[in-house]
Amino acid sequence: MERRELQEIEDLEACPTWLRDAMTGYLQVVIDQARPYDVAAPILDRLLGESQGRSILDLASGGGGPWPALRDHLAEHPEPIGVTLSDLAPSREAARRFSGLSGFDYRMEPVSVLDPIEEGHDVWTMFTGLHHFGPDEVKELMSQAQRRRVRFAAFEATHRSGRGVLITLFIPLLVLLLMPRVRPRRLLPLLLTYLPPLVPLAIWWDGFASTLRTHTVDELRALADEVEVDGYEWVAEDLVVPGAPIPVLSLVGRPLE
Repeated sequence: MERRELQEIEDLEACPTWLRDAMTGYLQVVIDQARPYDVAAPILDRLLGESQGRSILDLASGGGGPWPALRDHLAEHPEPIGVTLSDLAPSREAARRFSGLSGFDYRMEPVSVLDPIEEGHDVWTMFTGLHHFGPDEVKELMSQAQRRRVRFAAFEATHRSGRGVLITLFIPLLVLLLMPRVRPRRLLPLLLTYLPPLVPLAIWWDGFASTLRTHTVDELRALADEVEVDGYEWVAEDLVVPGAPIPVLSLVGRPLE
């Protein structure tokens, strides 16, 4: 299945804040309920152990992704883990949600994935974000990680396949069921979830577009072959999620020391 560079509503500058918050809030509920990214914990634990570090910079964080549940999986790390969440369009709702949680810092200044200005972090992570970038941008991101000698791990819960597309057909129904769980609960998104169902249609489109934009393991391996330098390695693979119909895509980079 060919990769399609489709425009997502959430990425549009004209997308109203209330709709973007509703979309990221729904995605947050799905991640919290399904827990697809639990399979990332062993990889992150290994990267932190190799670096002997305790600081993570999460890129394209949106509503927060699998944090803080994922951080609980890393609780046995010898040192407390600090996670800085960032985004090009930071979410005030997410910032408020994380403000009272120990070990988290949600940056309200825009942070570009292609040129993170943050220094001093041992690992960069990205969840449900890599598909937003075309091949040239992914190569630039990989080159940035190599130049800075940081460990990098990106994970995608979408899968560009027949099964992946089929799953998107259930998104409108899931939105109808799960939107009342999005916090904070706001009247306008709820009204437009049911009368008329504009929010489910918008979220379905973004889910469909995300699926067709998702890179495959073979494509990421080919990009790694183009940018990989001596002393740094890239590994792309599909991670099996128990009970899930599709795997989680993983792209991991690490310096060889």
